Amino acid sequence: MRKVLLPSLIIIAASLLVIRIFYLQVINDSFKLKSDNNAIKIKYDYPERGYIYDRNGKLLVANQASYDIMVIPREVKNTDTLEFCQLLNITKEDYFDEKFKITVANTDKYEEISRDFLIKPKAKGAKIPLPVPPFELNKSKLRYGAEDLLEGIQSTLVNNPDVKFEIICYPDNDKDVKMNQKLTDERCEALKEYLMANGVESLRFKTQGSATTDPLKPPPTAKMAKGKRYIGTSYIVVTDF
Repeated sequence: MRKVLLPSLIIIAASLLVIRIFYLQVINDSFKLKSDNNAIKIKYDYPERGYIYDRNGKLLVANQASYDIMVIPREVKNTDTLEFCQLLNITKEDYFDEKFKITVANTDKYEEISRDFLIKPKAKGAKIPLPVPPFELNKSKLRYGAEDLLEGIQSTLVNNPDVKFEIICYPDNDKDVKMNQKLTDERCEALKEYLMANGVESLRFKTQGSATTDPLKPPPTAKMAKGKRYIGTSYIVVTDF
């Protein structure tokens, strides 16, 4: 009995060991995944959308990069623009110079500050839309609070004195060509006066009113326009720098 029992136990144990090894190395891939995770680091590099031009070389679509920056106040040191650009892996010459105000608490405690930064690409023909219309419907006078809406683009233009540009305004509808031309010329003049009063030299830019609505952002169709007001778009278009 003993002669049979001992070899049997050894055979059973060896069989279980072989089965376990086979399961771990062939069937179960969890250890392979753990090994790969330790040896391989996946880094996603999302490509930017390219610039799109029409057949006449006019820029139709550009890029606007946006970054989230988190800061620990006690670790903040003096930095310069070039170091900042290297940190974000961007080229200073390809973007407008911008200045942002950040309030950092005077504390030694750990504190994270999150702020969104939107930087604008600097290229001839780049079309920068005013995100919120500074005019009321069918009006050429700057609306109440327009100064707050225009502060961002005004600051950008002041911080980039080498940039020459053109103001383009589009009307709210296509009903009357003559009235539209008069309206958009007056809107351009209102924006011109605002910029000149806030540090932008008049020699740097021209204005152009349009008698027809914006082809890139046309009015909605009658079905889609129900209950909505369409106000013509205004653009800052880079002409030289």
